[in-house]
Amino acid sequence: MSWNETAHEVHDFEVNNIGGKWVVTDSYGFLLEASREAAHMFNLTVTGLRRRQLLVFFGGEREQWHEALRAAACGRKVDRKGTFRPRDRRPLLVRVEITRARNWPYEGALLWTFAETESFEAVAS
Repeated sequence: MSWNETAHEVHDFEVNNIGGKWVVTDSYGFLLEASREAAHMFNLTVTGLRRRQLLVFFGGEREQWHEALRAAACGRKVDRKGTFRPRDRRPLLVRVEITRARNWPYEGALLWTFAETESFEAVAS
């Protein structure tokens, strides 16, 4: 693990109790569901996101994102920062928390919650 990620033992998280930008993936990173806010961040519709591979939206460090995915699948809470690349938009710096999705029909589902930290334009100025 690097300076920009942590992992802790946690209990499952209840998907229905959150708002904001979130997606649910299977344990391989394929998108199962998303909030409207997350779909807007991806520059896609909720339906358009389903069955896409989430990790392709992260710029660089894909192996570290894959490790974070595996850690979350093993029951750890992962908190990580990185570059998110929406479709046909400028990249964003985001903070992502990954936990197990509780009460989800697919047992190995993972909940990813996103918080934008800043855009690259803000960093450049």
